[in-house]
Amino acid sequence: MDKVIIIGGSGAAIVIGEAINHAKEKFGLNAEFVGLLNDADVSEINGVPVLGKTADAANFIKEGYKFLFTIYKMGGQPGRIKLFRDLKIPDESMFTFVHPLSFVSPSAKLAPGVVVMPNASISCGTKIGKCCLIMSNVTIGHDNNIDEHCFFTASSCLGSYLEIEEGVWVGMNGTIRGKQKIGKHSAIGIGSIVTKDVPENELWIGSPAKFHKSVNDKITM
Repeated sequence: MDKVIIIGGSGAAIVIGEAINHAKEKFGLNAEFVGLLNDADVSEINGVPVLGKTADAANFIKEGYKFLFTIYKMGGQPGRIKLFRDLKIPDESMFTFVHPLSFVSPSAKLAPGVVVMPNASISCGTKIGKCCLIMSNVTIGHDNNIDEHCFFTASSCLGSYLEIEEGVWVGMNGTIRGKQKIGKHSAIGIGSIVTKDVPENELWIGSPAKFHKSVNDKITM
């Protein structure tokens, strides 16, 4: 059985960890969420043990643990992605989690470290890059190319033939029309509807979505 450590804290890490253990208990998933790595000076978060700092990942790799990375937030993606890459976790030590209550087309391709939460749907021909998080009730259309470290929050909806670059963040109920390009490290606000290309490093909000401001590159753990 895979022992899964999630790099993160309160929020997405706990939600995903509980979903892993739910899948184990109810559907026989051969994996168990056992704890967190977090750089805060705490021994537990929401009752979940903190097993060490992020830099301790190397020790757990040697012991055969699997990992997920969840430190994402609107803005600040380059620093968070660098934090992950500096840990040098090999692909074979990443855990890919698809909850049994989700649908992933047989022709979709998921890279290591991808999470697909309950009631999410990923259609045919779509490619999802490393460490992307697809949260509950997200719908992703067909033939999309989605780069690494993207975060699609609950109930967001993506059309088809999209080019989603690295580190994009899409807020709850955000919608992206098909055949658009969403630039690196950009963000789509809650409930926004995107009908045109979004450049890199910009936050767009509204219906239809428009440029709001440049995203903030400050890391907050």
